[in-house]
Amino acid sequence: MENIVAANLRSRPTRTIISILAVAVGVILMLIIGGITSGTLNDYLDRTVAVGADFLLKPSGSSVLYAFTSATLPAKLADKLMEAPGVGVVAPVLSMFSASDFMLIFGVDLATYNRLPGRLRITSGRESLEGYEVIVDELYAKSRRVAPGDKLKILNHDFTISGVCRTGAVVRIFVPIKTLQELNGTPDKATIMFIKADPRWDVSQVHESLQSRYSQLSILRTTDSSLLLADTPMPGLKEFRFTVVFVSMLLSFMVILLAMYTTIFERTREIGILKSIGASRGFIIGMIIKESAMICILGVALGTAMSFAVREIIVGVFPTLQVHLTARELVVSCALGLLGGALGALYPAYKASKMDPVTALSYE
Repeated sequence: MENIVAANLRSRPTRTIISILAVAVGVILMLIIGGITSGTLNDYLDRTVAVGADFLLKPSGSSVLYAFTSATLPAKLADKLMEAPGVGVVAPVLSMFSASDFMLIFGVDLATYNRLPGRLRITSGRESLEGYEVIVDELYAKSRRVAPGDKLKILNHDFTISGVCRTGAVVRIFVPIKTLQELNGTPDKATIMFIKADPRWDVSQVHESLQSRYSQLSILRTTDSSLLLADTPMPGLKEFRFTVVFVSMLLSFMVILLAMYTTIFERTREIGILKSIGASRGFIIGMIIKESAMICILGVALGTAMSFAVREIIVGVFPTLQVHLTARELVVSCALGLLGGALGALYPAYKASKMDPVTALSYE
């Protein structure tokens, strides 16, 4: 049967190649879009942990993703938090999403923020953040080809780059918190607060103390990035991933369904001959399923290889974008691509097996 399957695919090279490419596109969609989503999220959480704060204080019920968190915390709350036993550093932060840069901007008080272990380590320029000054990280500076002293338009205002910091900071753009509060129309407000416990205190005791004092707020431990996601809403993320997977599977399903269904009509006489010489229904179904499986396997292999190439292109064009292709995502995407193709072949295979040999032999 293997020779028949291979011969059938070779006899229709155009359709076979198009089907393989369509399956590959579905796999690429799942891997690249899923890789961008998970890569950006994982990178974001890892850099949050790298700040070195012990706790992240935010409004109750808000997302750990700063872009989805409103500026509702009073900035003066930082002074009250400093009075709590065991608290060493409190750094209020105002975050805004810049559509033009497609990334987050942090408004910080540099002196306070730099008391955290993940301080901004300046590699060029000055350690200054006043007025309309901005500090960017090395990757941003490299991708935008800017340097200290250059002008940068942020939120429709001109800023001067005072310094470039080492890559790995929680975000790539930092401006003075007072300036961002003014531009955002939220004076004396903050989005989140990074809290560092006094090293002489037990972190768990400080956490319990803060939770009892500020039960109306959410205080998350930042020792592990996975803990930040445990009890925080992720607006639209599951729905987005489901849509990508569904569309990709539907693409594989429809391509195989149409390809195999059309093939059956073209090979009606061939199927009639096979049945007339004793081919069973199981043999016919197996032949169609094996053809679709071979197309799906080749499509999955091509899609996987192309996904790595596409990732390199994306990272080369957009250095600040993270695309993670993990082993788990590779296995899931390949399995779903094969499943979509297998489901698409079921009806054509069943229809082929039900053909009457006499009618099939007389088909023109």
